Amino acid sequence: MRKTYGVVLTLAVLSLVFYFGSFTLANSETHVSVQTGSMRNVNATFNEGFCVYPDSPFGKMVATELKGRGHKVMTLSSPVECDGQFLAVWVEWFNVSYSPILAEGQVRVVAIYSSAGDPAHYLSYRNATDKEKALMAFSRTERPQFQAYILLDISDESRGIIGLRGYQNHLLREAVKATVDRIESLSHGEAG
Repeated sequence: MRKTYGVVLTLAVLSLVFYFGSFTLANSETHVSVQTGSMRNVNATFNEGFCVYPDSPFGKMVATELKGRGHKVMTLSSPVECDGQFLAVWVEWFNVSYSPILAEGQVRVVAIYSSAGDPAHYLSYRNATDKEKALMAFSRTERPQFQAYILLDISDESRGIIGLRGYQNHLLREAVKATVDRIESLSHGEAG
């Protein structure tokens, strides 16, 4: 009886360690696909720094990564016009298939960007009933700016000794890096 109790207790502790563990001793293969739509006015203005409306904890991670790469970043509490480049970013969906030795995950990140700090595109998206159409439609503006939306799909497969929380964190870190890479290229006026 004691031996059975010991085995059950050991299995319960191991389950908790793998479920709550923030570790990944694994090899990962990550793929990123990006879809970007943009509109550029003549003589587009590119403000310095970023005004990030996080819209989620993921957005705060993106803001931190931008700061870590040396950009001036201001976090907005609401989507308002700002003196930097406006960025709203969030995770659209997150999917993980997990076992302690093999994990697969997919993340879709959506971002809306304005080089002149104009949140109009994001606000029309947020208030729209047809979100997909609103995301892909840009409103004409007198303001010389570069507007864009980004859809990033990140897929990952990892093999090794993996904790569930550690794998989720790994997947989000990969998504943050890919998002910031794309935002930095947009901030230099690169549409494609």
